[in-house]
Amino acid sequence: MSDKIMDRIDLPDGEGSILLYDYMLEEVKDGRNLIRVDASGRIVWKAILPPVSALDCFVAVDLRGGKLTANTHSCYLVAVDIENGHSTVLTFTE
Repeated sequence: MSDKIMDRIDLPDGEGSILLYDYMLEEVKDGRNLIRVDASGRIVWKAILPPVSALDCFVAVDLRGGKLTANTHSCYLVAVDIENGHSTVLTFTE
């Protein structure tokens, strides 16, 4: 695994991967460091953070039962739509 990629989840049926990049990288300084790529490595989407914190990023990601969730630096657990990268706050985790 690249030192730029903190976590990788391969999607079933060769549909690509979900990549969590190190949020300190210059190319993801906008906080959009959770990225879905297709089987060829092309970007499908960059996850959109919920509008709860001006400066935020993703720090962890999980896929269970077809549901993609992620934790943000500002302590939110969010559901991420696997088709378009939009996120919805599920809970504040402290």
